[in-house]
Amino acid sequence: MIASVLRLSTLLLGVAFLLTGHGLQLALIPLRAELAGWNSLYIGILGSVYFCGFLFGCFTIPGLVSRIGHIRCFSTLTALMTAAVLVLALFNQFAVWLLLRFLCGVAISGLYLVIESWLNEKTENHVRGAVLATYTAIVLTALAGGQLLLNVAPLETQHLFIISAVLIVMAAIPICVTSTTQPARIPGATFSPLLVIHTSRAAALGAFVAGMVASVYYTLGPAYGLQVGMDVPLISLMMALGIIGGALSLLPLGRLSDRMDRRVVIVSIMFAGALVSVTAFLLPVSGIPAVMFFFGAFVMPIQALCLAHASDHIGNQSFLEVGTGLLVMNASGSIVGPLAAAQAMQWFGSGAFFLFPGVVLSISGVAVVLMIKSRQPAVEHHSKFRPVTTAAAQGALQLDPRTGDDDQEGEGEERD
Repeated sequence: MIASVLRLSTLLLGVAFLLTGHGLQLALIPLRAELAGWNSLYIGILGSVYFCGFLFGCFTIPGLVSRIGHIRCFSTLTALMTAAVLVLALFNQFAVWLLLRFLCGVAISGLYLVIESWLNEKTENHVRGAVLATYTAIVLTALAGGQLLLNVAPLETQHLFIISAVLIVMAAIPICVTSTTQPARIPGATFSPLLVIHTSRAAALGAFVAGMVASVYYTLGPAYGLQVGMDVPLISLMMALGIIGGALSLLPLGRLSDRMDRRVVIVSIMFAGALVSVTAFLLPVSGIPAVMFFFGAFVMPIQALCLAHASDHIGNQSFLEVGTGLLVMNASGSIVGPLAAAQAMQWFGSGAFFLFPGVVLSISGVAVVLMIKSRQPAVEHHSKFRPVTTAAAQGALQLDPRTGDDDQEGEGEERD
């Protein structure tokens, strides 16, 4: 395992630079939008447009990689994302920011796809889980670290944009100088909504809800912090703790789901996430960062558990198609979530930042309970849970949680 990680160390180093810079700009954008005087709805629209770009990139970037190769595609996308972040610092026009956020979404989805397909092809099956766990740890640590970088310069200056851009462009250096041979191509993504629903209604609903709630956290969390009077250190701590909570709970919850109906674990953390949301709504501002750890612990693993549940029921279907379908469901929720939550914050005040996910998780939990009561699990678990964390890995699925085993049998009827 250590030898495999060392062989892929240049790729993993590129991931660390990329996701640290990306994490910083994710937190910085809503804060700067709030300082510019834009209301929650405008900030929500910026988040939705970003996820539109992400979804667009998942379907278009594989063709680009096939034409120009992984290294040149990675270099192109880091240049595009770096330029977009720098131009964000130059303009305060909302229309310009919409275009730049869309481009950032396209770029980051493509960068995820390039890295993850590369890791998958160069990783042997017997160490795939360990390499994936290492990759997941780097992704989450870098994202959390990016949130904490908010403290290194005043929000009103352009320094944080520059730092984010520098980190993103530095990700291209280890990738361009790597001696690891690049893969030939990335499989093209196809999507059938009926196939996803036919495979598992619970997984499809869970993926949509996971996208709604997580996107609200990333898009509106920093703006919410400013609205309730938090200072920048407290906001950065709040955002980082949510990511850390999700990172620490992912594997234990996944292992728990190996020993029972995964839907029971999914619905349990939905209700737990709703309870935490209501608790955060009632707490004083000083107590919110600690609660965000538990919010992340219950909300962030939902998508990975839904992917694992869907993979148990694939049978003779294509895992790439089903996984891509879950990505589309997740991205669709990510597009809808910030818009709906931002509108709720406009109507009911900043506290709707927590009430919105609380209501969504509660209603979804009830729906999954009804699905559990209507049908018993169609099959036993095919494989152990593997911690897939990023949306690109979850959906475009170069990192298959079944470790490449395509001959597993399953039932053909519709499952929950």
